[in-house]
Parts: sequence; C-alpha cells; structure tokens
Amino acid sequence: MSAAYRSGARKGRDAQSGAMLLEALIAMLLFSIAILGLAGLQARGIEVVRDAEYRAQASHFANQIVGHMWADRFNVPLYALNSGAGVACTAGANASLNPVVADWLNGLSGAGVAGALPGAANLQQQIEVAPGNVVTVTVCWQAPQDAAPHAFTLTAQVQG
Repeated sequence: MSAAYRSGARKGRDAQSGAMLLEALIAMLLFSIAILGLAGLQARGIEVVRDAEYRAQASHFANQIVGHMWADRFNVPLYALNSGAGVACTAGANASLNPVVADWLNGLSGAGVAGALPGAANLQQQIEVAPGNVVTVTVCWQAPQDAAPHAFTLTAQVQG
C-alpha cells in the first residue's frame, strides 16, 4: 500500500509542476499592465500641467494690458486691436500704433523669451473696447502638439 500511496502522491506533484510558473507569469502580466497605466497617467498629468501653465501665462498677459489701460484710463479706445467679430485666434500678424500694445504683443509672442506663449505670434490677438470702456481681451496661443488654438478671454470695465 505504501508503494501505491507514493505513486499517487507523485502524480499530484507532477500535475502541479507548472502552476507556480504560470502564476508568476500572470503576476508579471498584471504588474506590467499596472506600470503602463501609471506611465499613461503621468503623461496625461504632464500635459494638464503644461496647459495650466499656458492658461496662467495668458491670464497674466491679459491682466497686464488691462492694468496699462487702468493707468491710462482716459485713452482706453486707443488700445483697441483687431476689433471685429470672428477675428480672435485666426491666423495672421498683429500690429498696433499704440506703443504700449506693441510692447505687449512683443512680450506675448516673443520667440524664445521666457513666459511667451507658443504660437501667439501667428495668431490674431484681440482687444475690443465697447461703449462705457468695457474691454474684452482675448489672448490666443497654440503649442506645436495642439491641433487647434486655445484662447483666454478677460472682460473688464475701465472707468475713466
């Protein structure tokens, strides 16, 4: 009986001889999928941070030009740039006879300048001045990997 018992025990071990290897392979597969998921999350996180940085820069530039208008509040209509419906964020160059607006445009779209928005030099920026000195500033940019331009719009009333 002991020989038969030993023979049955051996068959049980032989049946499970590849189970540990299979478990290890499945564990490695699950670990690899988890690592790929984390890498994807990190890439998306970097993209979101980059977009947030560009929006913060655009907000800074919009507030900067509105600040200049407040300092020169009796000449606000002279700050108008590319006024007209549907002009903002279309392809084209920007030009202004107002030296403050021209300097603002240079800072906004300066090539290789820290803080400049990517692609801003190739897009129409817009400053509209409505009755009552209601000012709408639209700042546009487009990073190389973006399919379409992005815009930040600020509306303020400059009382003079």
